[in-house]
Amino acid sequence: MKNKIYQILFAVILISCQNQKRDDNTSTSGYDELNTSLVKKLNQAYSEDLIKGFAVTIVNDKGTVFEKGFGFANIDTTYKYTSKTTQPVASISKVLIGLSLIKAEELNLLSLEDPINKYLPFPVVNPNFPDTEILVKHLAYHTSSIIDQDEIYLDQFFLEKDIERSDHEAEDYYEFFRKANEKKSLENYLEDVFSKKRYKIQPYSDNKPGEVREYSNIGSDLCALLLQKVAKQDFRDFTAKYILKPLQMKSSGWRPEEMVSSNRSRLFVSKDMMITNYVQGSYPNGSFRSCSHDLGLLLSELIRGYNGKGRILSKEGFARFYQKQYYDGQFYGCFIEYNNNWIHINDKMVGHDGSDPGVFTGMFFSPKRNTGKIIISNTDTDYLGDKKIWEEISNIWKALIQYETECIKI
Repeated sequence: MKNKIYQILFAVILISCQNQKRDDNTSTSGYDELNTSLVKKLNQAYSEDLIKGFAVTIVNDKGTVFEKGFGFANIDTTYKYTSKTTQPVASISKVLIGLSLIKAEELNLLSLEDPINKYLPFPVVNPNFPDTEILVKHLAYHTSSIIDQDEIYLDQFFLEKDIERSDHEAEDYYEFFRKANEKKSLENYLEDVFSKKRYKIQPYSDNKPGEVREYSNIGSDLCALLLQKVAKQDFRDFTAKYILKPLQMKSSGWRPEEMVSSNRSRLFVSKDMMITNYVQGSYPNGSFRSCSHDLGLLLSELIRGYNGKGRILSKEGFARFYQKQYYDGQFYGCFIEYNNNWIHINDKMVGHDGSDPGVFTGMFFSPKRNTGKIIISNTDTDYLGDKKIWEEISNIWKALIQYETECIKI
């Protein structure tokens, strides 16, 4: 009898291990029919033939329920885009700034109520309101009155390496990026921004700090630099220690050279034209590199944290992270958004999205359903100005919502 039990147990373990080794986990027990239907819908959406490659992941508070990639990661169609394919995730990166900020407060390194000039190596003062302190929480809620001036913000995109453009790479993007050897550190770039030496225009609005929400990439980068100063540690290493390692996000990071080259996706302006590999000098606002699988691990933690059961922050810390402030008809948390109409689809969600050259991403969860979903794509949504690409993304997202809704019934 024992031998029989051992044989059955061995078979179960073997099957489990085989499932874990699959490139894309498209099924779990009891979900086969639902998964098959979803894959069919996603294939139909992909047949619109505008996105080169993308992956989706659906999670709950326990972990991944579904993940799968579609299309390709390179101009060479032998490289499939999978749930383990890595690329920049654009402004989803800001969620890591928010989590790191609360972690730093838990470590007694700072308070969200502190003025930012208590920690920065150079002064940052809105000249229109010289007597009003910009506080740490103003950066977290995009109410600092620091704004993205194109002359400044667009000046920090660089070629990853100084190489000649290939025939399969878009010329206008190649000409737009600055040379790799001109790249500065995050601190030096931001010091240039606020010292008034390099740029004629100043990165401030006419609004008083703390009163009006104005989404700011530069303000987000400044928050990361502030964290770097109080932690006495590189911001990238801080996030690795307190977020990536505890959540086992093994395929994620900030430095391109740390990514496994065979898993990296090229970025595209269209299905037939790539973008030359680029990096950002002000990396924290949008240069985090990950895959849908790893983002699923992060999203599961965000759901747990929302329900008071998170692992990387205390219950009180997550409550601080999700603490709502109301601006222009919408609630916001600490570098995270409460969104009821993302890409014009009516669905109450919490999370963040992102868009950069060759990148489109969305990572949201539904507090009502206690489930979340991710889309990560390697194709530009604005370059061709084609509305059909948004229809394709919308159809993908609607299919994920329908799956979520059906999933909680099982």
